[in-house]
Amino acid sequence: MRLVTALTPEALPLIEHYRLEQVDSDPLFPLYRNDTIYLVVSGIGKTLAAAATAYLHTKSGELPNQPFLNIGIAGHHRSIAGAARVANRITDQSTGQTWYPPQIIRDSMERSALITVETVERDYAEDAAYDMEAAGFYPIAWRASSAELVQSLKVISDHPGESVAHLDLQRIEGLIGNCFDEIDGLVKALQDLAGIVVSTTPEPYRLEPFVERWHFSVTQRHRLRRVLARWAVLAKGEDPLTSVPSGCPSARHTIEALENALLAKPLDLHAEVARPLPKLS
Repeated sequence: MRLVTALTPEALPLIEHYRLEQVDSDPLFPLYRNDTIYLVVSGIGKTLAAAATAYLHTKSGELPNQPFLNIGIAGHHRSIAGAARVANRITDQSTGQTWYPPQIIRDSMERSALITVETVERDYAEDAAYDMEAAGFYPIAWRASSAELVQSLKVISDHPGESVAHLDLQRIEGLIGNCFDEIDGLVKALQDLAGIVVSTTPEPYRLEPFVERWHFSVTQRHRLRRVLARWAVLAKGEDPLTSVPSGCPSARHTIEALENALLAKPLDLHAEVARPLPKLS
């Protein structure tokens, strides 16, 4: 489990409950962990949230299909301070880019649109929650994991009738602590879902036979890993190396050969489909 908070007061109830210990003394992105959970404190803003999420993924071993959860406070158009909301839509106000985290976990928690802003929101023009981190967190975590396993939970802290100026560190910590049952329920549901995803995902092909023959940049390695993951699903049992010409001159040409081979493979629409996901609650 990978947790991302913007502020230390948001993290403190999580650190205490899960008995997380600080991993290192990095002054920019404090990192905590136990046997199964990592938590990073990013600082305020989507740029720091994106960088901290990438840092968390690297420091936690870059394992595939790990659940990522962004937890923090947010303002809202309506007067519902203290309520927990899971984001079913995340919009970057400055760019207009929007993501829709899949909501396949069945629980009683309410959902809300979430708008990430550059500065503290005071108008709350839309019936939505407003934060400053989710649009930085989500696309990075989505690339590191699966969309279903990447979620954002916000506890409403302020609204048009109650200014954000009334918030202090103790109040922020209390808001997160008071919603801990909902937070812990989502953490456990995501962990259960991740276990299902891992158990039903074919074992990916190893990178070593490729990197021993061609030089791959960091970006090319990520691209190769994604192609081999697709290969494990669409061409299970076939050695991907046999689709790469023996005289292939570069890593780029190798990846293109694998992608072209996958495109040429017919889909078996009568193949056995994966077993349905059980209800998570």
